Amino acid sequence: MEPHSLLINPLVSRIAMTNFAVRSWTRLLMCRPTQFDVIHKGHNVYMTMSKPVDKQLAMKQWEDLRSTFTSIGVKVDVIENSPGLVDQVFCANCAVVWGGKALTSTMFNPPRREETDLTIEWFTNQGFQVQDSRPNGSFLEGCGDFAYNYDRKHAYLGYGFRSNEKSYNFVKDNLDFNGTEFHKLKLVSDKCYHLDTAMLNLSMGHALVFTPAFDKQSLDLIKEINGEENVIEISEEDCVTNFVPNAIPVQVGDKHYIVGMAFSPSLHAKLTSLGYEIIIAPYQEFRKSGGSIRCSVLDIGI
Repeated sequence: MEPHSLLINPLVSRIAMTNFAVRSWTRLLMCRPTQFDVIHKGHNVYMTMSKPVDKQLAMKQWEDLRSTFTSIGVKVDVIENSPGLVDQVFCANCAVVWGGKALTSTMFNPPRREETDLTIEWFTNQGFQVQDSRPNGSFLEGCGDFAYNYDRKHAYLGYGFRSNEKSYNFVKDNLDFNGTEFHKLKLVSDKCYHLDTAMLNLSMGHALVFTPAFDKQSLDLIKEINGEENVIEISEEDCVTNFVPNAIPVQVGDKHYIVGMAFSPSLHAKLTSLGYEIIIAPYQEFRKSGGSIRCSVLDIGI
């Protein structure tokens, strides 16, 4: 296994929100990337095809990521990659999962639309209640554009590039958000084509936000909901190069992990000072397709 660094600052006391989380990312779905490649230029600004994918390294990075999750107590289910589906590894986009129900996606880009029937089959076989979004006639790209605060009082749907605004009502009408306020956030930067490339809600109540990704109304809403003191504005380096919003927050007991590909020294220091423990999991081969860690996992324990 490729070594990763677990960076812990034992001198940092926990902030008052230690018990903020009512759940963590305890059960994830991942797709083994046997077919992964970058063959569709321009589906996002990162898919330049300027460098070929090192498929052996990509598989190693994926296996190491899975091992990282299991080493901290996360259960990982694996779906196998179907022939020809080069982007199926990014299974965060295949469904919105909430309360044991899966709303399967309608992908914006045609090459990914074959994934939906496979997604329906997998969730049905696992005993989930499944609803196909395709008859709704809107684009919905799963948990790539869906997020929630750890106390479950607020959830969000991002729209503007892949998922469209019409899908907000479909999600709202077909999931049980009892006790949860459901909001929509407009994305305006093509560097952040999914919500999970623009914002990360952490387990102690903080939100990492790349502010240029949102229109003013959405950004004001994020600050109002989370409190300006809990919104940590991240740099373009941490958003575009390090893909920090695409990290995964995992709470295990009183430990608050963030599993990510890379962090700038200043953001790393800020997060550790707040009591988070950073796990670095190299995943750069997948960035060639405009994805990273969170794109490759779907939280199915919600």
